[in-house]
Amino acid sequence: MTPTLAVGRMLAMAWAWLSWIGCAEEPAPPAAPASHTWADEAELVVKGLDEVEALHAQGQKSAARTMSARVYTDRYEPRLEPALRKAEGEGAVLELEYEFGQLTLALDSNDPKVVEARVAALQRRVRAVADAAKAAVPPPGSTPAAEAAPRREARPEVPDVPPNWEAGEAPAAGAEAAPTDNH
Repeated sequence: MTPTLAVGRMLAMAWAWLSWIGCAEEPAPPAAPASHTWADEAELVVKGLDEVEALHAQGQKSAARTMSARVYTDRYEPRLEPALRKAEGEGAVLELEYEFGQLTLALDSNDPKVVEARVAALQRRVRAVADAAKAAVPPPGSTPAAEAAPRREARPEVPDVPPNWEAGEAPAAGAEAAPTDNH
């Protein structure tokens, strides 16, 4: 095993471990994008993965690894991951994190077909996540507003104790006696 491959595997394992720890925390609830669609979110990740592939093809492996990490942490993780968690559960999130880790390992390869295959698989999966997110987390305003609760009638405020009791007067005939602190 070459030193570069060993370092790549260690990075992938560290990434997976840190991702697992991050998933142990209570995730923020997913929110649909307000200014664009889930498909647009996915395409931003896809374009980033295209850049990763292009950097690798140019022989810039370090830049490709950095770009891969940024695509994951800046684009996928904060936006699409919470929606995937809601749509398909924690197992699907871990699978996609693993696929990103496998891409990181593939970036150490000198074979562009290996990277191309990993990128293509991730792009397909990210687009599928967008489709699942569309159903699980609809954009704001796309669901019919819940019917407003019926208005309650305003009732006049009735004091607990009639004012004449406070003045020390006896209650009117038929009224209940005021509670006392003497037991």
